Amino acid sequence: MSSCLVTRHHVLRTFVSPRDLSFSSEASVVHDAWCTGKASKLFVNGRRRCFRAYSSNEASKDSFTKDASSRRHKVSALLHRISSFLPRALSASTNDGGIQSSQLWHELLSDIDAALSSSSGSDAYQSARVVVCGTDQWAGSQELITALLENPFTSDEDYSDILRNRWKNQSAYLTIDHGPSTSLVNGALTIPSSWLQQYPLPIQVTEIASLSSQATLQKTLLEGDALVLICNPLTTPLATLISKAGYILQRSKTILLLTASGASKHVLEHVKKELAAAGCQPGKVLAVDPVRALDAISALKSNTSSPSAIQMYQNDFTGSRISILSEVLGEMLGSKNSGHVSLLDIRIQTALMQMRSALCASARSVNQARATIDRVFTGTSELQSQVEEVRAKTDEVLAESGVNQALLRSSKEMKTLLDSLTWPKMIWRVDEIDTLVGSALERHWCRELESQLILQTGRLASIQTSLTSSTFSLLAKLASPSSPSFPTFHSPILDNHLRQLAHSPSFALTPDTLIQPIQTRRSQLARHTTMRLHRDAQNAVLGAFGGMFGGAGVGWWLAFGESALSLGAGSEAGTALGAGALVAVASIRWAVGKWERSKRRWVDDANRVGEGLKRDLKVALQQVIEKNVAAVPIAAYQGLRELAAKQEEEVDLVRSDLISMQADLEALETARSS
Repeated sequence: MSSCLVTRHHVLRTFVSPRDLSFSSEASVVHDAWCTGKASKLFVNGRRRCFRAYSSNEASKDSFTKDASSRRHKVSALLHRISSFLPRALSASTNDGGIQSSQLWHELLSDIDAALSSSSGSDAYQSARVVVCGTDQWAGSQELITALLENPFTSDEDYSDILRNRWKNQSAYLTIDHGPSTSLVNGALTIPSSWLQQYPLPIQVTEIASLSSQATLQKTLLEGDALVLICNPLTTPLATLISKAGYILQRSKTILLLTASGASKHVLEHVKKELAAAGCQPGKVLAVDPVRALDAISALKSNTSSPSAIQMYQNDFTGSRISILSEVLGEMLGSKNSGHVSLLDIRIQTALMQMRSALCASARSVNQARATIDRVFTGTSELQSQVEEVRAKTDEVLAESGVNQALLRSSKEMKTLLDSLTWPKMIWRVDEIDTLVGSALERHWCRELESQLILQTGRLASIQTSLTSSTFSLLAKLASPSSPSFPTFHSPILDNHLRQLAHSPSFALTPDTLIQPIQTRRSQLARHTTMRLHRDAQNAVLGAFGGMFGGAGVGWWLAFGESALSLGAGSEAGTALGAGALVAVASIRWAVGKWERSKRRWVDDANRVGEGLKRDLKVALQQVIEKNVAAVPIAAYQGLRELAAKQEEEVDLVRSDLISMQADLEALETARSS
């Protein structure tokens, strides 16, 4: 007899709602009063109290309805603002399963806005939506739903069979609603479970097999009014859980269930601290054992009249702590300590949560964009530092090439050649001076320097290849980041410009790239300085011969011409000869001096041309570095910085609007909590 009483007590505790119990107690009081003869007075006083309570409730209900309507309009307005804002902060499609997709959040916000608009008094019996999902196939989500919905005392044979085998031939998810009979059609399970009706508002359960199967079910996973995430710590460590479901654990209506029966309060506190350190703060963290609860129900169902089975059921079901989940769900859905519970209030809570999640996703996207911009600036700085290292090697390249030594040797060789062209030798080769000096220039002047510069050109070509490779590696790294959560930074226009630059005919270095200044300066010496030396040599020879013939003429004139200077016959011949010889010697002396001065002038001019060659080589090397060796990286980091600066301005504007909407959302949340 005692076992039957215990069983009956369990049935009443399980299947009779608090509203039914309160109604039964009031009915019993009225019955007792009627039996004691006080029914009339109690009835009248009761009607008065009921009328006053009804009037008070009606007034309170009207005030609550007005406040809820005002909140609904404010929430709806903010929903529209955030929906319009999302395309600026989030991309249309992402590589992380859509959690950072503006389309996903736009659909979620649009759905909750439509639900807010349709919520009214006639919708009081609509269901609150609860999503249940396991992290993997060993989490125990199926056992949890079965333990919550199972009825060990039902006489319906299909009840347990359909409930326990509901996932056969099902792949995506199930929706579970209360119904008069048990049926499963097209992924929709209706079942007469009292658990679905124990709250002021009935609930609809959406069951997703595992988190790994929800890549295409993001919307289904996130659209619930509450979300129960079940995790088996043995198969899904905490770090893995955070990486896979961090965005779920940041929602205030998420209940994290750890299927660890031995988890103490200290363990749960440690888990909460670890989650908080990772930026995750779910609404509740509980430890349950759904398998133990289901075993307890199965044991009771096998023998409902056995005292030992009943005692085992009470111990195991209580020890599984699965009933705590019902209490937490009641608190989240507003069924505890609330004078007014309406679907509109739940929808407003859900709307606030969805807006908070959408803004959190936007904040993550903005932070990732900021991090990507920082990566761009870091990469361009590294690229520029490589270019600066090459620029700093200009003097080193010239020093290694031995420019000063080459010019000094060339000057000595050319001076030796000119010294060998003495006056007597020059007279006989006066018409070949330009050819002799010009050929000597071609053979000796800076020929060794040309060889050294050709060698340096090969080294610069190697540096050019390395810099170009580093540039395109940076572009590929920015366009394809290692982390799928990071946005890409890719500009097809810049990439095309750099590739055109790298394949242009003038981009490649040739052996003549650095020696062009030498050829120009050598041509300058040959065309101007050497030709002036040639003319000076011809003029000197003409002057010398002219002086010699002039001296002879002066002597003849003095000797034979009629002049007042004519002396006696004995002295006229000697004087005339001396005067003629003096003129001839003076002209030769002038011609020799002119030739020597012309040679010294040529050497001085060659030295000045050598100094100019040093400057030309330095300028040419700098131009080669800027326009050839480092042309691609310079264009790359300049273009990347320009693009990054523009994106930085856009990100700052988006961040400013995001902060504004976060403040508005916090104001709505504060107003609701107060």
